[in-house]
Amino acid sequence: MEEYPKKVKLKNGTQATLRLLEKKDLNLLIRFFQSLPLEDRLYLRSDVMDKENILKRFGKLDYRFIYPVIAFLNQEIIAIGTLFRAEFGWMRNLGEIRCVVAREHQRQGLCTILVRELFLYAVSTDLFKIQAEIMEDQESAITAFHRMGFEQEAVLKKHVTDINGKRRNLVIMNLDIEDLWSLLEDFTYGKTYII
Repeated sequence: MEEYPKKVKLKNGTQATLRLLEKKDLNLLIRFFQSLPLEDRLYLRSDVMDKENILKRFGKLDYRFIYPVIAFLNQEIIAIGTLFRAEFGWMRNLGEIRCVVAREHQRQGLCTILVRELFLYAVSTDLFKIQAEIMEDQESAITAFHRMGFEQEAVLKKHVTDINGKRRNLVIMNLDIEDLWSLLEDFTYGKTYII
């Protein structure tokens, strides 16, 4: 947490500020989610037009289980990336990443920046794997996760239904942190050879 706030530059030269979401930001977060156009809300898991849904998810922040990094520009939230993990149970070592970027700041590298931040946090924890679930037509999000080393593990056909009732394919992408550490160790200690 001591790394924040941090300045980042987007592809268009705009400079945004990253930091962890705090309780004082909840009204700004509600305004951010409710300002999203319908096309972007199609991909969200909860109805963000009902502020109670936002408060349920982010109202009791415990960074061990919900780690939300927000991007600010001109005192407004323009994006949020969150690493979720279970408090208990057989999936407690799996983290799930979700990222939402305001329409006017999409395709500027912000999703990639947020995913990188969440990844760097995840490797400092006891998580073994991080996962992203993305609707198949969210091509820029899939690209951002590929850039970070995520691999597509499955496409579940007609698995999710958007808020308009249209069934869509769900892409599941994973990054195995243990495998990544093993690869880095092999490279560092000379066990990996390039021919």
